Formats: sequence, C-alpha cells, structure tokens
Amino acid sequence: MRSVADTDFLSAFIKINKVELIYEALDADKIYITKAVFEEIAKAPFFYDFKRQMERIELVVLDRLPENMQSTIFGKGELESITYALETNSVLLTNDKKAGEFAENLGVRVLDIVSFLLLCRQKDLLNKNDIEHIINLLKKYDYMEFGQEQKRLLLE
Repeated sequence: MRSVADTDFLSAFIKINKVELIYEALDADKIYITKAVFEEIAKAPFFYDFKRQMERIELVVLDRLPENMQSTIFGKGELESITYALETNSVLLTNDKKAGEFAENLGVRVLDIVSFLLLCRQKDLLNKNDIEHIINLLKKYDYMEFGQEQKRLLLE
C-alpha cells in the first residue's frame, strides 16, 4: 500500500524506533514524504536517527498546491501530504485529527496512530502487550496521551 507520512506520525515512530512497523503493516517498500515534511523533521533533535532510515523513505517535491489546498488552518507539511496522497491514491499517515478529517472529506484514506496500531493487531504484527509497550513509549518519548476509549479499543 503506497503511504504518505505526515510529520507528526513519522516523527512519533522515529522517536520510539518503530519505523519498520510501518513498512510491515502496510506492505510498503517505501514511505513517501513531501519536501515540507522533510524540512520540518530536519529541524528536530532526532534528525540524525531519521537520516539513518532515509534509504526507504522517498522525498517527493510538489510543484505547487492546488487552489482547494490553500488553508490557514494547516501547515505546509499537512497540505503537501494531503495533496500527494490525493494525487497518488495513497493512504495518508497523520495523527492530526483536523487534517485527517479534511483529507477524508477529499476522499483520501487516512490512518492515525490508533487506527494504525489496530491494523497492526489485526494483522497479528502486535499483540496486546506490544501495543501497551508502544503506548508507553509514545507517552515517554513523544508525550502522546491516549484517551480511555482509545486505550480500551487498543487493549481489549
């Protein structure tokens, strides 16, 4: 499955050293990122870890954003990622709820971290203990909080 990763999603998995899980779960040879996402990650303290994993991440450059993709709500990384996912019929990996809803309204398939972890469990890549461990790693290294309903869905 062709996958386009937004900064928030990809950075979370880089921080917990679980990028390989994305390839496995989505049967992907590559993860595509846009120039804006690359520039956002380049500013992050974990950029060195990201650079070590670049061999299977493909950078794509968009000439320009379509008129319907102009927004003051979303950053350039989200807009470029949504545009590329729409143009290539790719799944968009984002943990930004508003960006995900916007993309879905345009017809883009979207996976946030919770739905991605559920997919991993459905494919028997992760069990309940593995997911609980990932939740703890995301909380520790990405300061990500999961709601009670999300935890219930992931750990039942």
